[in-house]
Amino acid sequence: MDQVAAPLVAVEWEDITAYSRTALPEDFEPYRLHKLTCGLLWKETPEYVVIVGDYDITNEGRDYRHNDFHIIPRGVIRQLTYLRETASPLVALQQVEAS
Repeated sequence: MDQVAAPLVAVEWEDITAYSRTALPEDFEPYRLHKLTCGLLWKETPEYVVIVGDYDITNEGRDYRHNDFHIIPRGVIRQLTYLRETASPLVALQQVEAS
């Protein structure tokens, strides 16, 4: 079994809303994009947090075990919730025999 020391978190944050035309029409209704990103809290700084959504447990001993990074500026974070704070086994790698 593999263990990861990074806590599992859920981050609620506000994304950018873009409009690509040169002028806003009269009937334009701006809206705000409220996002939820869950994953491993890989790094925290005063400016941003890094959430890893994908962790490859088969690449033990290699540098590229984690990917699908979300770098979220603190200014757009509405809430950060710890789902699991301690290291724990992720999965048990077992060979399943076909019946």
